[in-house]
Amino acid sequence: MLDPVREALWFYTAADYLIINAFLWKNTEAMEPCLEIVHGNNVGIIKEAEEQTPEKRFSFSGLDCQALFDSYRRRTPCDLSPASKREMLEQAIADIRLLCRSASPAQQEMLLFRNMEARFKLDGASPGSTVELLGLTSTSSTGQLIDYGNQDYHAPAQVLKIHVPIGMPVLCFENAENEVLLPPTSYQVIASTVHDSIPIIDLKAQRMLDIENLISAAKDTFSLYFAQE
Repeated sequence: MLDPVREALWFYTAADYLIINAFLWKNTEAMEPCLEIVHGNNVGIIKEAEEQTPEKRFSFSGLDCQALFDSYRRRTPCDLSPASKREMLEQAIADIRLLCRSASPAQQEMLLFRNMEARFKLDGASPGSTVELLGLTSTSSTGQLIDYGNQDYHAPAQVLKIHVPIGMPVLCFENAENEVLLPPTSYQVIASTVHDSIPIIDLKAQRMLDIENLISAAKDTFSLYFAQE
């Protein structure tokens, strides 16, 4: 069996970030396509592992290949029935709780970068205002684009420069991008500038948001998925 945190991180970066962030942001239009994408992705990976053997399919992972394969089978329903969709959302909620609980206080001040697509831009973020990022926010300490679904570089529509004080919860990855995952957090806007035609918003992390309140609010929004509880 995989370490629970490493398993949650693996599946978050593989595709589950779609479900997790659609849930936390209460994006009702996106949820159904996200469930279909994640389910289809996992079914395809399971098939590949069965054809190639788990050892070959997951040889690059740095994890126990058989245990990872078992996790895919455990997390992937056989269909997308209402009960299966509820099961996938419950898994997302469990992962949200686990990842946020696993975040540890930053030992030093950090400057992190998040490149934003046009559809996710922060509009109206003026200096002195407060913004809340309700999802899990993937950032990089190198300024490299974090974009799990697209390997081609493209100029961002907006860049967030996130200043993280000592003691703020963070979850650090060991990968080429020096990725840092931030839990749902409230930020103060400290500057808004433009560089090479790209808007840059400087944010300072203030406090981690109450995860249970966010989960409760999101479950209310997606109440139809939980109607059979």
